[in-house]
Amino acid sequence: MGRAEKQALAAMFGLFGFGVMTLGPRMPDIKYNLGVSNGTFGIILSSGSIGALVSLLTMGHIVHRIGVKSVLLVSTFTMYGTLAIMVHLHNPVIYLILNLICGASWSSYHIAINAQAFHRQKDSGQTIIPFMHGFWTAGALGSAVVASLVARTIPITWHVDTLVTVDFIVTMCVIYLLRNVLLQGREITDSDGVVTLKDIAKSFKIDWFISIAVLCSQTLETMLGDWGSIFAREEIGVNASLAVLPYIFFMGGMIFGRISFGPLSKRWSEQRLIRIFPLVGGLTFSIFMYTGYLVSKNHQLLGFAIVDIAFLVGGVGISFLGPLFLAIAGRRSDRPSGVIVAEIGALNQILNFAVRVVLAWTIHIIGLPLMLVIPALMLAAVTFFAAAGKA
Repeated sequence: MGRAEKQALAAMFGLFGFGVMTLGPRMPDIKYNLGVSNGTFGIILSSGSIGALVSLLTMGHIVHRIGVKSVLLVSTFTMYGTLAIMVHLHNPVIYLILNLICGASWSSYHIAINAQAFHRQKDSGQTIIPFMHGFWTAGALGSAVVASLVARTIPITWHVDTLVTVDFIVTMCVIYLLRNVLLQGREITDSDGVVTLKDIAKSFKIDWFISIAVLCSQTLETMLGDWGSIFAREEIGVNASLAVLPYIFFMGGMIFGRISFGPLSKRWSEQRLIRIFPLVGGLTFSIFMYTGYLVSKNHQLLGFAIVDIAFLVGGVGISFLGPLFLAIAGRRSDRPSGVIVAEIGALNQILNFAVRVVLAWTIHIIGLPLMLVIPALMLAAVTFFAAAGKA
């Protein structure tokens, strides 16, 4: 695997993270445009999980038929096209429909680009998946930084439309550069992580222990992506640019945690890592986030600083749990890894949809700050799943 190909593939992951996370930091503007309650907004956002589930269950067959290149071309056009339109909408129903399409496109792109990365990793003998996913996280962080810089001065329409247009053009250029190495349908195997609905149905078996662990370890990340900026803007009262900072700290914590995982895994067992990181991350986030919220009522900047610390530690606590539990799931079964990942992914999308809706409507009862404590406590509860790891 040549250096140019590796760089181009990494660029695909980075551009993906940068583009698909464009809306996240500006959710307060989206909510304002739609003029809906917190509960209704939660349902609208959750619709993306349904689109992703449909794609997850059908795209394996399509990728096997038409190959990676065609899927990337269609999903790139659809994903960035819907993102560009969504920022202009004031109709919740139309937004919900486009969010379904965007979720399906996001999942399709994810399946195709990871199939390419897994295949090239197998062929080249180089371990490139962590490297590629690191670029995705860096792209998402870069998108949040840009949002922080422009949120007060540039309308959301100009911000998002400009970024997704540039991202679309550059992505298409990179796809063209990779055209000769992108997989044909006939070249894709189960070891590339692409499975069809028929493959799943043949040996369908849910590992509930791991599935619940994955849900608990990812819910905080999902809810902060949906509500983090809204919390900072509406509850802490900071301006649009500063409201993005907690999310930036959270992503920075995730990057730090993933970088630290390699050295730590040589000194600590999986059980110890799973027992300590989510417990410390979840409890610290809960205590510091709510304390910062209370302090901000009289000392806004001090309270906001405490909230930023909460998001940073929460990001570290959640950082490596998802990939680690998927690796553990593979060890616990003798079935193809692609089937296991697809099953966990499908179940997680269903559970994720339900949890997002329930927590969104919970805001009406206990408020947004207390609602964010719930996914943080779910993260802390991951410590009880430590037995799944190696001692």
